Amino acid sequence: MLNLEQQLDDLLGKKVDTLINRQIESLRGKIAQYGKKYVLFGAGHLGKLTLARLRRAEIEPVAFTDNNPNLWNTLVDGLTVLSPQEAVDKHAQNAVFVNTVYTSQPVWEQLSALNLSVISFAELAWIHKELMPHGSVEYPYRIFKEADQVKQAFSLWADEISRQEYIGQLIWRTSLDRSVLPVHLPQSEIYFADDLITNYMDEVFVDCGAFDGDTIQEFIKRRGDSFKKIFAIEPDPFNVKALETRITKLPPEFQNRVQIIPNATGSTQTVVTFNVTGTAGSSVGSGSYQVESKALDDLLASTTPTFIKMDIEGAEPDTILGTRSLIAKHAPVLAICLYHAQEHLWQIPLLIQSIRDDYNLFLRRYADECWEIVCYAIPKNRTAV
Repeated sequence: MLNLEQQLDDLLGKKVDTLINRQIESLRGKIAQYGKKYVLFGAGHLGKLTLARLRRAEIEPVAFTDNNPNLWNTLVDGLTVLSPQEAVDKHAQNAVFVNTVYTSQPVWEQLSALNLSVISFAELAWIHKELMPHGSVEYPYRIFKEADQVKQAFSLWADEISRQEYIGQLIWRTSLDRSVLPVHLPQSEIYFADDLITNYMDEVFVDCGAFDGDTIQEFIKRRGDSFKKIFAIEPDPFNVKALETRITKLPPEFQNRVQIIPNATGSTQTVVTFNVTGTAGSSVGSGSYQVESKALDDLLASTTPTFIKMDIEGAEPDTILGTRSLIAKHAPVLAICLYHAQEHLWQIPLLIQSIRDDYNLFLRRYADECWEIVCYAIPKNRTAV
């Protein structure tokens, strides 16, 4: 059996067009009899995105199905939502079921005993390229184009779990074979790898992409009173209102230690367009709303951050560049999401390493396939393992 480094060399020695074409041919054969008739299992964010992009390709799915009974016999974005049983009764023989749930393993288990043709969102996207890119889901050309960087990043990971996840991700992204991936960690543990990071009594926590304060609430649940300050950075005005509401429900002694900063973040001070959705998916780069973007080096110049989390829908590399001075000077713990673009898997750890080469880097995943992947950069004096 090949070791992990040999598996990487073996993968990068293959022809990317052959890998892609073989998979597409197999998928098309699997669904050919159904004539582009799809039932989308999951009417949440991924399901809605799939519906919108299929419509751009002039493909109208047959229906949604969802395990939430409150959605049954309603319309989501104009498409009927059926109960799973009704969807199976009506469409088991005439449509392909597409798993459009980010944490998808429970759905695979639910459907495995039924006589259905089922594919993942990623597999559907490879067949209908109009669905790409979405996060790390796209054809894997960049993996081979940037093979030297891919290899270099492999050498940075501090433990075997990280290296196994890294290789598993690369193989999955070239094959869409879910069996190559290790089991993911619980979603509730995302950003807070307590087995890797030692606590610090005077933590200054910076939450980039604070959304509605859910991460801050989890931070306080874990740390209690043992923190000095929280900076909640969130540019979506609807999310800011929800964030303010959540903070008012905290004990008074916590409220005055949380500061909301309604800016986007990047490498320089500028005005950017922002897609306001009132969800965790709000992002820089589209939409009509304009917001000021600032570098963390400027926003936090008068403080010493000790823990920085970034889940900012693809703006992570630019924001890291705008945090270069703080990272170089103070070596805060970093929890950086790697799943918003395929190349972030190797580019972000390399970028962090270029700023400080004395971090221990770990890779962990908290959902199925390529979703909810976090790079932890931990200074040696705060590494728990």
